[in-house]
Amino acid sequence: MTASGYIDAIRILPLSLANAQIEDFCGISNFFRDADSFCYNQYVDRFKKAERDEYGDWQTSMRMALSVCRLIKEKGADPKIIVEPTCGKGHFILAALQTFDNIEEIYGIEIHEPYLEELKISILQYFLDNPNARKVKIRLFHQSVFDFDFVSIKKNIGKREVLSVGNPPWVTNSKLGVMQSENLPIKSNFKKVKGIDAITGKGNFDIAEYICGQMLDFLKGEHATLAFLVKNSVIKNLIYEQKKKRRPITFLSQYNIDAKEEFGVSVSAALLYAQMGNECSQQCLVQDFYSLKKLKEYGWTDNSFVSDLASYKQYSYMDGRSSLTWWSGIKHDCSKVMELSLKGGKYINGFGQTVNIESDLIYPLVKSSTIKKEQITTTCKYVIITQKTTSEDTGWIKESYPLTYTYLNEYAPLLDKRKSCIYRNRPRFCLFGIGGYSFKRYKVVVSGLYKEPRFSLVGEIDGKPAMLDDTCYLLGFDNYEEAHVALKLLNSHPVQSFVRSLLFADAKRVINKDLLMRIDLLKIADRMTKSDLDMLCINGSDWEKFVSCVKSNPVPAKYDLFNGDMEAGMLSSPQQGRL
Repeated sequence: MTASGYIDAIRILPLSLANAQIEDFCGISNFFRDADSFCYNQYVDRFKKAERDEYGDWQTSMRMALSVCRLIKEKGADPKIIVEPTCGKGHFILAALQTFDNIEEIYGIEIHEPYLEELKISILQYFLDNPNARKVKIRLFHQSVFDFDFVSIKKNIGKREVLSVGNPPWVTNSKLGVMQSENLPIKSNFKKVKGIDAITGKGNFDIAEYICGQMLDFLKGEHATLAFLVKNSVIKNLIYEQKKKRRPITFLSQYNIDAKEEFGVSVSAALLYAQMGNECSQQCLVQDFYSLKKLKEYGWTDNSFVSDLASYKQYSYMDGRSSLTWWSGIKHDCSKVMELSLKGGKYINGFGQTVNIESDLIYPLVKSSTIKKEQITTTCKYVIITQKTTSEDTGWIKESYPLTYTYLNEYAPLLDKRKSCIYRNRPRFCLFGIGGYSFKRYKVVVSGLYKEPRFSLVGEIDGKPAMLDDTCYLLGFDNYEEAHVALKLLNSHPVQSFVRSLLFADAKRVINKDLLMRIDLLKIADRMTKSDLDMLCINGSDWEKFVSCVKSNPVPAKYDLFNGDMEAGMLSSPQQGRL
């Protein structure tokens, strides 16, 4: 019999009796919420694009859900209670029914009612097809996970083993805020970041990260396991927060999956597996989901957060505080106006229009995509520089460079609409990531976007210091010799290995200022021998100049974002939707 046929057969019963019969048959309480629910047609999917973004219509396949549950079982789990906080169409609940032998209760929470109705039908059909299957109590709640009272479940757990499994939405709080979604936690800044960190992105987070934290807190003190499919960045952030939050997690593991194959999206994702206990694990074992091959371990070691514990141990002597300050490049947030191309001796803006302005404020621009060679001497891009420091008034441009001022004023509506609040109450046409370092003749630069740390040397181009875009970082030097030594040192095998032990290649911004400032050049210099210098083709006099330069700079206690660093934040912009 089909589920629709079963529903048709019990329509003659009063609502309460129909619900009682279905609960007795397949365990679902309150299958029909009211008399209108008797109509089978209401269970047909009717989704819009907006609903995909807000609720996630990229559901976990039944095959993947079964694979996850089998892996959990192979690791020794024997849950009596299943909790899925964002159950969607319920493939994990159906997989759990087929995998675990001793389930007594299942709780599923879902904000999108059509998903729940489809899940009810699927569970009913499962028991119709498997009449000898173990009967369990199934409670499905049409409710937001952020409003759900998990205390009500916790009271019923007793000493029974719990498994919280699922696939929470892969979308950020800021994305849902833009959509004016109601599917948001009450307190969006749950990381409690303040000031400029909140402004520049560190206050943004994945909804999945919030839900993972919520469920880990719910499972505290229980004989429990958590297993969620999430982006790798979510797992990394949870482990990073372990230093402070110290949740009682005995074991953490990350099983990398092929999200392109499983869900059709290009994002690094994995199964987060966490066993609750008395310890506070701050490290994570990374394995391949399909072969179970060990890939690496990452997390905290002493007071250092690293991406590869084994590699870091070999090069940890470099970890400290750089006495040379790394700065980010120019941030203007209006590339079609501020960035120019030189074609046939004429400057062309992003609208394809010829720009006739004074050349004094036009500087060569090196972008992340062009940082490929060890030395960069040319560029095809230019940028209009309106300030020497972030606090400098820009009113002087009107008198000194009237053509430039007219041009900027023509596009003032676009420049004035720059959304970031870092431009509020600042001079009109202002920049960020600008300072004395921007005008150094020589710069050692690195892109924050490459999976490999490629350091390059950029000198003056067309007789002017080259600017970097805001996805790049730089060290500024007054002479070539010092810059050349820094380049050779940073591209040496030991330093490259150390940097790789810190970076997370699946992050949107792989290299950031926090990472670069950990490269202690003085500690490296102390270990350099003459044979090391010969191998790097560094002569003695240049080395002495460089060491003197490094030692003459005091180690900064804290870098100042408003003096140039436009760090994009630890969290990456996620793929949207529940996968």
